[in-house]
Amino acid sequence: MITSILSLALAYVFLLFLVLLAILKSEVGAGLKLVLAALCLGFYLWHYSLLQAYLGWPADDGLPENFELVSVFTVEPDLKSDDAGGIYLWVRDLDSDQLVPRSFRLPYQKQLHQQVDNTMNKQRQGERFVGSPVTGGAGNRTQI
Repeated sequence: MITSILSLALAYVFLLFLVLLAILKSEVGAGLKLVLAALCLGFYLWHYSLLQAYLGWPADDGLPENFELVSVFTVEPDLKSDDAGGIYLWVRDLDSDQLVPRSFRLPYQKQLHQQVDNTMNKQRQGERFVGSPVTGGAGNRTQI
């Protein structure tokens, strides 16, 4: 999987190199060349950020509507390093045919931290947790 993703990234780099070469050798104005070069760079950076989701980085785009909680990892905020912290959930989408769990990141909230800790303690005792996200409330907090 990693080889195919790296190959895809190299293919985009090669295509962007060809586009930039064509821009530099063409007779269009310098301003248009600069805009096109900036667009090529922006496209590559956008493409690179999208590839991060395929490399196992947690998704920030929200939990599935119906999921089964597999595991949780919590990072509390650290004021010294200016780290906002986060709650990382490993969940399996119950509405999807795919059985493999996926990692999601939620912003750190003390109440949510306590909730997922309690849930994980119940899971260790043999209970199964199936949930869905609820958005709203004070400060537009995420609840499960």
